[in-house]
Amino acid sequence: MPRDTRDRLVSITRDLVHGSTYADVSVEDVCRAAGVNKGSLYHFFPSKHALGLAVLEHNWAMMRSLLDEAFDADAPPLERLDHFLSAYVAMMRSMRERLGVVPGCPIGNLAAELSAHDPAMRARVAEVLAAWTDRVASVVRDAQARGEVDVGLDPTTAARGVVACVQGFGVLAKAEDDLTALDPLRPLVRQLLPAPR
Repeated sequence: MPRDTRDRLVSITRDLVHGSTYADVSVEDVCRAAGVNKGSLYHFFPSKHALGLAVLEHNWAMMRSLLDEAFDADAPPLERLDHFLSAYVAMMRSMRERLGVVPGCPIGNLAAELSAHDPAMRARVAEVLAAWTDRVASVVRDAQARGEVDVGLDPTTAARGVVACVQGFGVLAKAEDDLTALDPLRPLVRQLLPAPR
């Protein structure tokens, strides 16, 4: 079976999950939306959990590209962080237009649901969140080296706060089905990274 069938199954599942929840989306729902039979789905994914993990990997690849684009840019560190936050909001807006609802954070949604299912999924979710945190921590260290952020902050702890803030505002936007819930995100993230006293 062609690779594009696998990719289409992942994309369709992703949209169904983010328009609802992982728990609410059945294999039958995915097959119906994709126009394939269960045998075709199971050719690529031996279980719903395997499909869920593939969606997580797809979402992480998307998030990693946003991080790479923002953090690899030749700009001051806090501007890079602002660029990422703007790109994150733009991604949420695009998903809202496609799905008809604010889906919440693509990583956070699945992290909350998949980490409860089995140790392998929990471990992969933890790796993804740690990698995201590491990228933000590198920006915090760069900002500290430039004298823009208090050197008394532990970069990893500060980065975890930033990631948690992004996740929390994603939940609020999803719960309210309102992208304006993300408006305070950038100023609050800046408060988490104070300038030296």
